[in-house]
Amino acid sequence: MALPRRSSPRSSRPIIHRAVDAKGKKPSGGSPPVNKMSFKKGDEVRVRTSLGRLGTTTLRLVMWLGAVVVSDADDDGHLEVIYNGNFPRDDPFRTVRVAVKDVKLPAPRPAPTPANMAAQRPTTAGKSLPRLKMQMLEKEQLRANSEAFLAL
Repeated sequence: MALPRRSSPRSSRPIIHRAVDAKGKKPSGGSPPVNKMSFKKGDEVRVRTSLGRLGTTTLRLVMWLGAVVVSDADDDGHLEVIYNGNFPRDDPFRTVRVAVKDVKLPAPRPAPTPANMAAQRPTTAGKSLPRLKMQMLEKEQLRANSEAFLAL
């Protein structure tokens, strides 16, 4: 016999039934769920970092900051990292213990191709193109005059 699908009075989405054992508890997998990625010492990573509260609201300012892993993951799912830049402010070179679930590898950058590379342009140092052409003509005329003078 199939169970009828119930919906919440607030929304039309169905209630999701989670797997439970005979005693009504969720089956445990041994350890708490952690990020399946393995991080090695020296890896460049991004760390989800809470930087503070926004005004008097309950909103928090959270950013992904760059860091370097300095220890392998512990049994309890934590890493030690050193942030890139001036964080934490009191001692930027100290190691910080962070949860593995708040760590990710940075997104790979696309390989440079002619389509996404900017074309190299010569610098004009703030001068307009007609002005540069005029300067080049003046240089050529001076060079020609000096050669004619030396030939005499």
